[in-house]
Amino acid sequence: MSDDPGPQAQEPKEGSARTTTPATEPSRFTRLRRDWRGRRLAFLDLRKATYRSGRETVRGWLEPVRKASKPGVDWIKQRRRWTYPVLGALVVIAAALLPYLGTYYVIPLWLQRITDASVLARVALFSLFALGLNVVVGFAGLLDLGYVAFWALGSYTAAILTGARTFSLAQAAGNTHVRPPVWNEWMWLIFPAALLVAVIAGIILGSPTLRLRGDYLAIVTLGFGEIVRELANNLDSFTGGPIGIKSTPHPAIHGFGLDIVWGTFLDIKYYWLLLALVVFWVVAIRMLDDSRIGRAWVAIREDEVAAASMGVPIVGMKLTAFAIGACTGGVGGAVYALQVPFINPPTFALIQSILILSCVVIGGMGSIRGAIFGAAAIVLLPELFRGFLDYRFFVFGAAIVVVMIFRPQGIFPSKRRTAELLGAQHDEQLYEAAQAGGA
Repeated sequence: MSDDPGPQAQEPKEGSARTTTPATEPSRFTRLRRDWRGRRLAFLDLRKATYRSGRETVRGWLEPVRKASKPGVDWIKQRRRWTYPVLGALVVIAAALLPYLGTYYVIPLWLQRITDASVLARVALFSLFALGLNVVVGFAGLLDLGYVAFWALGSYTAAILTGARTFSLAQAAGNTHVRPPVWNEWMWLIFPAALLVAVIAGIILGSPTLRLRGDYLAIVTLGFGEIVRELANNLDSFTGGPIGIKSTPHPAIHGFGLDIVWGTFLDIKYYWLLLALVVFWVVAIRMLDDSRIGRAWVAIREDEVAAASMGVPIVGMKLTAFAIGACTGGVGGAVYALQVPFINPPTFALIQSILILSCVVIGGMGSIRGAIFGAAAIVLLPELFRGFLDYRFFVFGAAIVVVMIFRPQGIFPSKRRTAELLGAQHDEQLYEAAQAGGA
């Protein structure tokens, strides 16, 4: 055999240009992609460093306060069976008295805006919706983009049962002699009726979608919300159609030595009514979260297959989550219809579902107080930025983007959610372990 390596292996002659095949050089797209990846990783590192630096700075500022309050905090935790309810009652009383802050004190204009009774009523309404959606999204891990449908069902149930629909249709037909509806004592049963209608709708929505997850479930629920809105827009003889329903009577209590009448949209009693419903649902959802149902929801959210193999009734637990979230939306929708004298299909657009979901995500999924604070942020931030006029929603959106970048787990996340997003540390217990150890 010859030792000649052949023409392909021979070295190029001296003075000849060395050629390179195109495959050995990365394309411009590849270089741009690598550069983008490098810049993205650098930005993520900068974000983490900035977040840690800011957190350590704030901790340093609050260290003297923390040391001074530690004995009192430990004393409260040791007696939490009665101290926590007392503190919760004090917080509720303080929240109920917020509309009177400007009456007794001179407060700046921005504080007057966010303590107005109508604004606080909207905060309470969205808190109620966020608590219901948090059961579906935060506890059970089921993405729902059609939650506004339950709001609409509750509102139309109240408007129909009070006789406001009949009055609106008669006026639209030219009958000017029909009398507007009047509130009767039996109409307090409208709230259980709205709850029942919403629960039935939640079961109807949940039953055929039990095998769907993630994006597929989100598309189905989005379609359900649009179906309800289109039905309200086209069933003229039943819902009033595009002209809507007006003159819904305001609630009243006459009897037992009481003579209470809810007035206009600005009436502070609507805020108190919604606040009472929020307190009731916080207690109910807290009890569910600490029960076997709550643990089953956590198991389904973490790994549905593993939960089913351990005997968790997947179908029943999913339907329970949908039903509880739906009934919250139905009751809130009934109160909304009584507070606002006019409802029509555009009121229940998709953007409302997105805002309610934003309350849950920004506040912290799986966290009860996070849902409330998220609702407060969504409602109050545009009011705080009202001085920016046409740019206030731009500033509002930018503020939400900043929160999601530097606080992706939410304002007040659950400990489990924090561990999922930021990684569990060795000295950090999960929520269930901490509760079990302190019981």
